[in-house]
Amino acid sequence: MLSFQEIAFKAELDRHEHPTQEFAEQALLLCDEDPATRSSVIEEFRNMIFERGECKPHRLDDAYLLRFLRARRFVPARAHRLLVRYCTFREQNPQLWRDVYWYGLARLGNVFEGILFDRPDVGRLIICRIGLWDPDVFPAEELIRGCLLLLEVGIMQPKLQVLGGTAMVDCEGITMRHMRQLSPSVAIQAMNVMGYAFPLHQRGVHVVNCSKVFEALFHLFKRFAPNDELWRKVHFHGYDYSSLHRYIDPECLPRRYGGCRQEVSLNEWLTKIRHYRNQQFDEDMRSLGYAVD
Repeated sequence: MLSFQEIAFKAELDRHEHPTQEFAEQALLLCDEDPATRSSVIEEFRNMIFERGECKPHRLDDAYLLRFLRARRFVPARAHRLLVRYCTFREQNPQLWRDVYWYGLARLGNVFEGILFDRPDVGRLIICRIGLWDPDVFPAEELIRGCLLLLEVGIMQPKLQVLGGTAMVDCEGITMRHMRQLSPSVAIQAMNVMGYAFPLHQRGVHVVNCSKVFEALFHLFKRFAPNDELWRKVHFHGYDYSSLHRYIDPECLPRRYGGCRQEVSLNEWLTKIRHYRNQQFDEDMRSLGYAVD
């Protein structure tokens, strides 16, 4: 018999398979996606890719191009710039995808968590509990792989293409041993994954349980990844959860942050995906470069 959490997870997958009228309304409101003009805008975007020749995406079907259009409010020129950045990032960082066994990233355990509750103002909440990462066991780049995997799997779901996502970084337990591995190159990779070069509407990045000393160190990253638009969405809350609640309703947060939700670890999430995955999922993962058992 399936547990309550497994039933909820399967229902979540089913909702992504069968978009509702509510989905169409949210797509229009959040992404300016009009069903009457959707096909013509996709075709305009596809022609732009061919004409400009600045990138060679591994896919050009309508469903794939929709990811980029939804992330940039259905403006083809903006979606094209995003696609070029995404393709360039993949070309420059093949080690983040190529031959990485997607389920193997479950070894990161509880470093990453998510919440099976999405709202238009928050989207999908992803939490990185960076203090649980052991830098003596996994290099910092492994965290980028784990985050990227969560996003790549999430963005396969039309609902999350529309709603986007919110990131939280929990610094509880972080030490200089962790910070020494967070090099400028890792900072740039993180910035690209968080929205600059990934087809996801990033609604905000919230840093909690962080001292002023580490907050100052985080700001040093701005010199290496000066994306003003993204940095305006980064908010530091120290140890004040009431400050966090001004941006994220407690209804969307795990209990440890003053919320009421049950978190789902990366390990649990991947195990359930492995159980319910289908041929299309395997083909999509393989097309991205991931190893599929």
